[in-house]
Amino acid sequence: MAQLNITLNQEEILQLLSKDHDQAFRELLRKSLNSILMAESTAQLKAEPYERSEERTDSRNGTRERDLKTRIGKITLTVPRHRNIPFKTLVFDNYSRSEAALIASMAEMVVSGVATRKVSNIMETLCGTTFSKSSVSEVCKDLIEKVNEF
Repeated sequence: MAQLNITLNQEEILQLLSKDHDQAFRELLRKSLNSILMAESTAQLKAEPYERSEERTDSRNGTRERDLKTRIGKITLTVPRHRNIPFKTLVFDNYSRSEAALIASMAEMVVSGVATRKVSNIMETLCGTTFSKSSVSEVCKDLIEKVNEF
């Protein structure tokens, strides 16, 4: 695994220690995950950006933004793109497992009799992002379909 160096300036460190530390932690996590994404891209391509190499497997093709919902709120990441081969990362795989657990807990609350509006409010408190009551209902609809298949 590659070693990453992340630089923090004095203002960022003071923010981590201040009352607005949630925003500072989101920014720190964003920087860390973006560094991981770039390192994974470099490893897959077997070359640094703009590096000419015979081992290079493909070339970079810009970036795209992708939102990631975490326990400390939504983070917008810059995901590298490759020209010919798809970019694969473990970052989203790890968080998709967390998301699956989150969806399972939403379904469990509804099965236990908690109203969809309350489930939405609880998820907003826990995750810092909103889930509409219709998205909670959609999770329940999927659950009902799976129960009926069983």
